[in-house]
Amino acid sequence: MAIEQIKKIRETEAQADEIRRKSTVEAKKMRTDAEKEAAVLLDKAGKEADAAYRREIAKAEKDAQLAYDIIIHQAEKDCNEILARAKKTSEEAISIIVERVVS
Repeated sequence: MAIEQIKKIRETEAQADEIRRKSTVEAKKMRTDAEKEAAVLLDKAGKEADAAYRREIAKAEKDAQLAYDIIIHQAEKDCNEILARAKKTSEEAISIIVERVVS
């Protein structure tokens, strides 16, 4: 009877050892799988961040071009007004000079 109990104890210990071994293997596999999944998620997040960055840069470039175009248009308008005033002033100056020379 004692031999049977010792056999049962040894079998139970062997089963416990096997369960521990399988648990360790499974835990390592779970960790490896989790690390792989984390790497995939990290890569995906990096790609999404890069895409968002490119979208924002494109938007900023578009907004900057629009602002540039507005500034250039206003500068052209201002230059044309200055040129028109200068031409008028030049014509008035020529008229005054001619009047003084003739008189």
